[in-house]
Amino acid sequence: MVNHFGCKGLILGAMMGVLVWTGSAQAASYEVRMPVEKTVRLTPPKDAPAEPEKPAKPEAAKPVAAKAESVKPEPAKPEPVKPEPVKPATPKPEAAKPAPTKPEGQKAEAPKPAPEPKPAPEQPEPAPKPVPKPKPEPRVDPLALETPPAPAPHEPIALPEKGSYVGDMEIEFQSDRIILRAAANGQVERVTYFGVKSPRKLALDLRGPWRKKGPFVLRYATGPVKDVVVGEHPDRLRLVLEFREGAVEPDMQPTIEIDAKGVTATIPLALHLRR
Repeated sequence: MVNHFGCKGLILGAMMGVLVWTGSAQAASYEVRMPVEKTVRLTPPKDAPAEPEKPAKPEAAKPVAAKAESVKPEPAKPEPVKPEPVKPATPKPEAAKPAPTKPEGQKAEAPKPAPEPKPAPEQPEPAPKPVPKPKPEPRVDPLALETPPAPAPHEPIALPEKGSYVGDMEIEFQSDRIILRAAANGQVERVTYFGVKSPRKLALDLRGPWRKKGPFVLRYATGPVKDVVVGEHPDRLRLVLEFREGAVEPDMQPTIEIDAKGVTATIPLALHLRR
């Protein structure tokens, strides 16, 4: 008997603990299943005020043999948390690096100014093409335009039959040329020539051991030729004609003819002689 009632007391105490744990929620009825075949239905009074909730002490909790089914309140749904907008991270300014210190006794150098930009070089204007200068008109000696008088008639110079000799020399003056003739007692094998610019001269070389008979110089007071000078050399006989200014071209080219009676040289003039 004692054990039976003691077991009931334990069950009643467990039920009271369940009522305190559920809080202020009132149930219409509670059903407790006993380990025995009997069932007890408890109905709380209608007008009884709800007792304040008391936190259950962990020490007072005791194992309960009977299982109590209770209606638990649904947990409140948490409100959705709005994500805060992410702010872009601002770069941190770099700390200014300290200037390198110099040992004592040295003066700090002043900062060098930045070099000024050099202006772009101006393109030079194209140089104007030089205007060709007109060729100066050649200066002409007035005496070169006058035709010299014809030489007086004379007997030809007699030449020996043996040896190589040149005798008479004469010049024929035409309007645009002069013709030099040198008589010889035989045929000259070869004649060479060259010119001199200042003063204007022409040298004719009769190659071989030629000698001169008669005068060695011919002079003219007027006309394109000043004089003719003969020079004897061991291997040639040289005849040199000197011209007045403007009488012949700088690059004059004589025409040489050789025959059994001597040598004939035709020289063009750069002017026309007056008659």
